[in-house]
Amino acid sequence: MASFGWKRKIGEKVSKVTSQQFEAQAADEQGPVDNSEVDWLQEAKRKKGLLLEDCVAQSKHLKNEGAILAENGRYQEALHKWDEALQLTPEDAT
Repeated sequence: MASFGWKRKIGEKVSKVTSQQFEAQAADEQGPVDNSEVDWLQEAKRKKGLLLEDCVAQSKHLKNEGAILAENGRYQEALHKWDEALQLTPEDAT
């Protein structure tokens, strides 16, 4: 019975020119990275700000959805929605 394997021999179907181009591009990409281009602290603050805004918006949406459910007499589901909203924004308990 013949054995089967996924591994190919290196360079079996890759031309030498293509291989050399790939190696040259990889060497260029591995050059030193200038960290002064990106202000990581500012980026982290911006992402955190966006996450907080998303939480506030989703909390407001869940509160409105809970109010609609309560008006329709579905109190258990309304309490669940309000609880989710409180978990997102615990400082806003209105």
